[in-house]
Amino acid sequence: MSLRRWWSCCIVACLCLLGVDQATAASRTHVYLMRGVFNVSVGLDELAAKLNKRGVPAAVYGPMSPGSVASDAIAEWKAGKVKTIVLIGHSLGGGAVFSAAELLKDANIPVALMIVLDAAGGPAPANVRRVVNYYVGGGTVTAPPGFRGSVQNIDVSKIPGMDHMAIQSTSSMHQKMMGNISAAGG
Repeated sequence: MSLRRWWSCCIVACLCLLGVDQATAASRTHVYLMRGVFNVSVGLDELAAKLNKRGVPAAVYGPMSPGSVASDAIAEWKAGKVKTIVLIGHSLGGGAVFSAAELLKDANIPVALMIVLDAAGGPAPANVRRVVNYYVGGGTVTAPPGFRGSVQNIDVSKIPGMDHMAIQSTSSMHQKMMGNISAAGG
């Protein structure tokens, strides 16, 4: 048995002893995904389906819905259903996750991870622990003065076949994002 598999079994056993099943532990993380203009980022729907299948709740929103994302996250946070918030946005939706994070900041709610996919970029909101910005031609995310989290800007333009639409729909990018989510606690 590999060390990774052994460790996974130990975690599941500990959760069972505490009366917490694996699905309940995973459900403490919620992923909020925001599509690009005209809701064309349907690869995010596939990613959400993959996450839901793994027991990590994920919901997809349009790019003009940062208020809805924030109000849903706030309600779930206050109800104790969610402890790890992940925001993912593509293109115009990438810009919208900045707005959703700011609304969560105003409510004193932390964001564990924000993934930006080929968007305009900008300063990372203060309540975000980690920002991962994957881009082909989009802008970069900056760490403003006083920002205590981490920011990674990752140029994926050299990956064969990668473009503005592929960045949100390819299996390899989904794997990268699911790895980021797992590292954030989901």
